[in-house]
Amino acid sequence: IPGDPERLKQVFCNVLDNAAKHGGAGRRITASVTREGEWQVVRIRDFGPGIPEAELPFVKQKFYKGTSKARGSGIGLAVCDEIVGLHGGDFTIANAAGGGTVVTIRLPGPQ
Repeated sequence: IPGDPERLKQVFCNVLDNAAKHGGAGRRITASVTREGEWQVVRIRDFGPGIPEAELPFVKQKFYKGTSKARGSGIGLAVCDEIVGLHGGDFTIANAAGGGTVVTIRLPGPQ
């Protein structure tokens, strides 16, 4: 995946940290990387309670924490969204079928 390795590392570390915080103690996290057309697609999923539907539209806003009691400033996902956008990609967060949250990071593949 072409791009700034330090900024992309920041994205992946933040998303994995969130999955660990919100996925519940002892729960698993899955990650995958696939090529979909011209895109490299990274999906990271936790198996926690998911995000309340009413909060999903706001989770990428700076300082938004919703009803979460987890540690953090509420800025991490906004920064991830910005970094991925600067790389020409998309950063989406959704509730996974069967429970948990899935983050999808789509980045342009090598030329």
